[in-house]
Amino acid sequence: MESNEISREQHRELDSLRAVLRNISFLLFLLSGILTFGTFLKESPGKIVIQAVSAVLFFILGILGYGASLSFRKSLVLEEKDPEQILFALKDLRFFLSGLGWILLGLFLLSFFGAFALLLS
Repeated sequence: MESNEISREQHRELDSLRAVLRNISFLLFLLSGILTFGTFLKESPGKIVIQAVSAVLFFILGILGYGASLSFRKSLVLEEKDPEQILFALKDLRFFLSGLGWILLGLFLLSFFGAFALLLS
């Protein structure tokens, strides 16, 4: 018979993952704030738009990461009472990581084409 019980080691690992997600989210919020503040120091409208869009995207990623962190905390508090909660936390983590991947791909393409445009000019 299979048990749905979470061992102490598994509990520590999930709590560690939750802490990492929370810390990454705070770093993303900090980066978003720095980029937002930096937009006020720019003079070129193009640089302002790119930096503002980047700040908004990092802020959204911070929200997604923090939401996943809260889902893992809720799953650790409930433990055996609701075993499906861990699946919801994993779905939140997947959504955060897919968002991170798409945003990083977009920023890479933006920087690649920006560097290519600089070479042509």
